Amino acid sequence: MKNLVFFLAVVQLFGSLSWADVFKYELIGYPKENRNCHSQTGTVAALFEQGAKVKVVHTECVRERQTGYDFSIEYEAPQKLEFTSTGDFLSAVYSPGRFKEKEDCLNHLAAQAELFVRATGLTPIFSYCRSQELSVGKNWEIVITARDKSQVKPELGGYLMFTKPQGISFEDISQGLKRTIEARGALFSDLVLHWDSVMGMGEASIHYFSSKRIEFSLERLAQVPSLNQCYEQAREAASILKGEQDSVFTIYCGGPYFNYYELQVGTVDKPTFTWQHSVDNFGSFDQCQAQREEVLSHYAGSPTTPLLGGFCSRDYQTNKYHVVVLKKR
Repeated sequence: MKNLVFFLAVVQLFGSLSWADVFKYELIGYPKENRNCHSQTGTVAALFEQGAKVKVVHTECVRERQTGYDFSIEYEAPQKLEFTSTGDFLSAVYSPGRFKEKEDCLNHLAAQAELFVRATGLTPIFSYCRSQELSVGKNWEIVITARDKSQVKPELGGYLMFTKPQGISFEDISQGLKRTIEARGALFSDLVLHWDSVMGMGEASIHYFSSKRIEFSLERLAQVPSLNQCYEQAREAASILKGEQDSVFTIYCGGPYFNYYELQVGTVDKPTFTWQHSVDNFGSFDQCQAQREEVLSHYAGSPTTPLLGGFCSRDYQTNKYHVVVLKKR
């Protein structure tokens, strides 16, 4: 009987213990404090222990970069920890870089850390600026990392640009994105324009916090011979699409593109409207304009896809002009 009691006591004791294992965390591009990487392992370990609330058993230098070091941190825990980080973007298209100079990155670091805390509810372990050393241009990125997974997490999206915006400020585009993103319950962080991308004229990288990804696109609705003609159509587009602001974040003219200007409309997720070329075609922009209302009258009256309006646009393949017909989706 005594042996049975002893056995049960041992089972109860060991069953109540939480056994720890050792796991690794890779810290990439942490800023150099001096030329001796090993001298920084103690600082890195202390920050990880304090922020992750685990015991660090070993930290070592893995790689030296131009502006930082990579560290391997081994820690004890009942199971491998999960993290939320702005440094985990895996986009093959959009650049996570935000700043051309390190000083600019450092000047924005505190505000971005506050935004991270507000969005995720997590306290950062690491908060620093990291250089994408193989990139050019705006290659400094903000890395903020916290223990645990947040349902609202950092996201990176964007769209490609083949013409430069005309007659609109960067701030106007940024505020349009902020409005449409935050209308979806997300939190806007940054819009960064990168020009001379290998994939085209440029790219817009959009940083935000959300529980789900948001899709962005920049569509060419019309192509016309002059900038003034484009401006006029942009004003019309703003009036026509005023009721579609839930999916439209910007309307502007871009160019010149092979001596033509393009009416650009930026949308989020699936646009609430559709567009198509009219069957009718014309030899010039002026001819198209003269017949536009008559052409649009043939596309009006559908009870399922109400007509919103339309613009005259050159078809770059045929060099003819069509009416681009906009309808409610």
